[in-house]
Amino acid sequence: MVTPRPSGYWRTVGELGTLGLSFVLALVLGTAAGLWVDRTFGTNPWGMLVGFVLGFAAAILNVVRITRRAFASTSR
Repeated sequence: MVTPRPSGYWRTVGELGTLGLSFVLALVLGTAAGLWVDRTFGTNPWGMLVGFVLGFAAAILNVVRITRRAFASTSR
């Protein structure tokens, strides 16, 4: 016998499915911005390093926000 899915199940699956893309995109954008700063202002390698760290922080923040929203919608 198949148990029916709880309300909002597929929405939660969709939200959690965006985690990987969101994480990678934040890292790539941060690193690319840092490389642009390095090329524009000649600050090798500091621009890329700062961009990577900021991108990583944004990626972690995205993961926290998405998981909180996803699990809050399942507890309703």
